[in-house]
Amino acid sequence: MTIRLAIVDDHPLVTGGLDAALGTIDDIEVVAHGASVAEARELLARDDLDVVLLDVRLQDGNSIQAIAERGMRDRPAVLVISSFETSQYVAAAARFGAAGFLLKTVPLATLVDGIRTVAAGGSVFTREQLQKGFVTLSPRERQIVRLAMDGLANKEIAARIGASPKTVEGHLTAIFNRFGIQGGRIELSFRAAEEGWLDIEPPEPVGVAEAARR
Repeated sequence: MTIRLAIVDDHPLVTGGLDAALGTIDDIEVVAHGASVAEARELLARDDLDVVLLDVRLQDGNSIQAIAERGMRDRPAVLVISSFETSQYVAAAARFGAAGFLLKTVPLATLVDGIRTVAAGGSVFTREQLQKGFVTLSPRERQIVRLAMDGLANKEIAARIGASPKTVEGHLTAIFNRFGIQGGRIELSFRAAEEGWLDIEPPEPVGVAEAARR
């Protein structure tokens, strides 16, 4: 049985290399390509694909956002490949329905085994990857963290979001305590950037979006 595969990556050299390498594998056929989150959304909704090989950082955003938005769906299976094993990316991929997360540096044999495994309904996440925690922030916390990363002081953040400096301080203190941040705003900004805290917007709970439209 031939595995029908789509590749989503915005680097032509990477796509060309994957096409050439996978073209030597008898039971895998590359039938579609994408290079953006918008195109990833379209491919993830198709019924004629078995596996989508999905790069994370694309020209118009983070592709894991597309996985989160489609909801839990078995087909096509998603195998995330990336140059960055960022903890938030790995945790989000597992949380939102991908079947595995591999670095682009893995040998071809490992990639092929991964494609076959997820096509058969299996998972290639390691135990260590599945133990990575997904950082969840409320909409207000995301707003405050983003402004803090931009270098705004508490008073400036408060003015931007229409709250008191005391409220901003309370949110930041809660975030520091929750994630064990001892180095204040500098450590917060570094970790949020390094771990990709704001790169993926969690989907709204079922029913919230519908209620908001009423």
